[in-house]
Amino acid sequence: MDTHYPLSDVVAFLGDQVVEVIGPLERAISHPATLKEARDPHAVTFCKKATDEFLALIQGTGAGVVLCPALDAVRTLPDVAATRVLVKDPRLAFLRVVQRYFEEATAPGIHPTALVDPAARIDPTASIGPYCRVGRCEIGAGSVLHGHNFLANKTRLGRNVVVHPGTVIGADGFGYQRNEDGEFEKFPHVGGVLIEDDVEIGANTCIDRGTIGDTVIRQGAKIDNLVHIAHNADIGRHTAVIANAMVAGSTRIGDFGWIAPSASVINGLTLGDHVTVGLAAVVVKNVPAGTTVMGMPARPAPEYKAMLAGLKGLVEGSR
Repeated sequence: MDTHYPLSDVVAFLGDQVVEVIGPLERAISHPATLKEARDPHAVTFCKKATDEFLALIQGTGAGVVLCPALDAVRTLPDVAATRVLVKDPRLAFLRVVQRYFEEATAPGIHPTALVDPAARIDPTASIGPYCRVGRCEIGAGSVLHGHNFLANKTRLGRNVVVHPGTVIGADGFGYQRNEDGEFEKFPHVGGVLIEDDVEIGANTCIDRGTIGDTVIRQGAKIDNLVHIAHNADIGRHTAVIANAMVAGSTRIGDFGWIAPSASVINGLTLGDHVTVGLAAVVVKNVPAGTTVMGMPARPAPEYKAMLAGLKGLVEGSR
């Protein structure tokens, strides 16, 4: 049976996110739903825009509670059965409500199918899922390995780190040197991987161990599915690296960055804080803080857009 939570408690929980409540406060929520699919007066949903399409959805939703942007178009909307909770950021408020009231907690402990080195140091509140292989590692409080993960020796996870299935952390990177005969000799990898607190790592991602020092993923960074992070890379705080992206060895990415899907950053570069790398861009030079780069090779966004406009003019002029 679903648990019902009073809307008054939800409003109190959201605190200063709430600007105004329009409609009955004497409601209760029992589950989240999308704005289009909500059919239950105990559902809570959200609307992040105030276009005609979304305003019509607010009027027609079956949800009992809608978290809405604090705009006059929403405030004055007629014929709305749901209670409108006007908030500063509807998507942020909604995710906090789902996390607080509806997200299932992962039970701590080590699954019986997991293979854990006796020398590993694992906080008792951490969760090691099925078929994980954990070497001589450190795993902090509240961290979760969801299953089928491989953590090599010298991997350290801080607090509240989440690793989704199929991810490999701490494998050797691609490091070789040709000898006198032109043959490859492998560069030893004796470093580790340091993953700080509150990092989340997606499924089927690979993070290589360092050659001498550590590969570092700093606090709050988010690494998506199918990402490759090479040896000795350093990913800054609260930086996102999105699906299919590749960060090459010894690259430094600053804090609050955004590496878009399928982007590549070649080895040894430095990207400053608040850098955005566009979709499928190939970064071959250092990027100053606060810069957005696009294209292949990547260049500052205004330059890239001007180049495209010039090419378009040449094509149109040749017709």
